[in-house]
Amino acid sequence: MTIFWNVLVVLIMALGPRAMVLLSKRFRILGMLGPVFLCYACGILFSLIIPEKKIAMDISEILVPIAIPLILFSADLSSVRKLAKPMLNSFILVAVSVSLVACATYLIFRTLIPEAYKYAGMIIGLYTGGTPNLMAIGAALSVSESHIVLANASDVIVGGTYFLLLISVMPRLTRRFLKPFVKTETESDEGFIQNLEKTYIPDKEPFSLKLILRHVPIVLLGILSLAIAAGLALLITGKLDVVIIMLVVTTCGIGFSFIKKVRAAPGSYTVGQYLILMFSLGIGMSFNFSALNKEALLLLAMFATAQFGAVLVHLLLSKACKIDADTSLITSTAGVYGPAFIVPVAEALDNREVVLPGLICGILGYAAGNYLGIGIAIALKFFGG
Repeated sequence: MTIFWNVLVVLIMALGPRAMVLLSKRFRILGMLGPVFLCYACGILFSLIIPEKKIAMDISEILVPIAIPLILFSADLSSVRKLAKPMLNSFILVAVSVSLVACATYLIFRTLIPEAYKYAGMIIGLYTGGTPNLMAIGAALSVSESHIVLANASDVIVGGTYFLLLISVMPRLTRRFLKPFVKTETESDEGFIQNLEKTYIPDKEPFSLKLILRHVPIVLLGILSLAIAAGLALLITGKLDVVIIMLVVTTCGIGFSFIKKVRAAPGSYTVGQYLILMFSLGIGMSFNFSALNKEALLLLAMFATAQFGAVLVHLLLSKACKIDADTSLITSTAGVYGPAFIVPVAEALDNREVVLPGLICGILGYAAGNYLGIGIAIALKFFGG
């Protein structure tokens, strides 16, 4: 009977994310929740009826360190040179704001939430990069499966609220507080923009054996990155240290992205995101309902304090550094959500010119988030008291 349940769990993890993506595209309310949250929710429901779920955790543990380099392979970090100085400065201010406020929230919540430094690190990775960084840092710091689910649920609530503000009242309010955006006379590189949009905001692809086989070489490179990371971890510490593994796979992803053939390989970002969805489904299956207690509300409060505190600090720093309203909002979007939300926020700003730099900042956040989040979390552990 165990074999039956193991096969069923593998099939659910392999095919379930596809169903969640399709549902999120078809129904607007589900699209607002997002495929990651839907995978968590679906996994939790399956946890109630499937007795044998150990294989879900066994698979999940290797998915994120393969997904991270896949997501980064397509990152053209040389495109950072296309960023105007105010845009790059504003994104640096995003990272500074998130880091400062995350450390402050750690000090506030450290007596209320056990090992609060771990969540501070996850917050930094999440709000400078995105959900993949939250997953990677959570795995690196050995955060329990149930608390990773709760952290993501907190982000859905808090992040959803901020996104509604971004596409409604924030453009008008920030333009009263910050100086106006000055449009340039130079034409945007529409071809480059369209290529980035196609990579990081992919359209629905047909699910076929041919498509799967086309992605095999890039997935093997992701597995090679994990093998390199595991080998270095064993060499340095004598064990499979997850912190070292996550930092090395991030470095491998960035390093291989400078090889043009790797960067141009089709579908690496899409496959990486799909592995993150599989991970989310597997983690959901391992959810422990005893985690639904006062600590869940405290986590929500910590994430809300961190995100809105970081947004406020970023706006104040933008004012002090004379950053314009549109630049400030689009870099904030890049940090909090990654590339996928750049276009709708640019449309709310009625400013197509900020799409390209916004996408580039989102890619930069993916690359920097793990280093920043893990580094500051470890510093808080040793020096935070």
